[in-house]
Amino acid sequence: MIDAKLITAHLSGDPDALRVLIARHHAPLMGFISARVRGDAEDLYQETWNKAVGALSRYEDRGTFRAWLLQIARRLIIDHRRRVGARVQLQLAETLPAPPTLTTPYHHTTTRQLSEATDAALAALPAEVASVVRMRLVDHLSFKQIAARQGIPLNTALGRMHRGLRQIRQSLKRDGLLESP
Repeated sequence: MIDAKLITAHLSGDPDALRVLIARHHAPLMGFISARVRGDAEDLYQETWNKAVGALSRYEDRGTFRAWLLQIARRLIIDHRRRVGARVQLQLAETLPAPPTLTTPYHHTTTRQLSEATDAALAALPAEVASVVRMRLVDHLSFKQIAARQGIPLNTALGRMHRGLRQIRQSLKRDGLLESP
């Protein structure tokens, strides 16, 4: 039975039609998702089917069902990557290394070099990005406050902070003042 007939049968109340449709497309869909996402592939697979089943009544048989299904999966993968990339990793104070107890001339030199290199990297940023970084790190403003002050959407403020920190980190790595993970 072709996919369009299975969809019509499912929408007409045939409980087996959906099982056949899912079984038919399991391997290609799971392979598509697994190749693009590591640990969350099973969750995205389930989410893809949930979205697809919810939209079956609107499915138009203009192309292949598999292409339509993979398009849903592709959009969910993009959304997933955005969510994962936007997560901020925080460390608890107990997990941070203790500050050095002895200060040496070397320590002062390294700290000064790091400070100067950070200032230079910050100065090299575009003005709107540097402004967000300063407001967040120096003025300790929330992203909501930063967005309001600059008259920009919250996601724009978050994106500018992310870009600014990434560029500062890259600059410090180039200068040999920050180790690569």
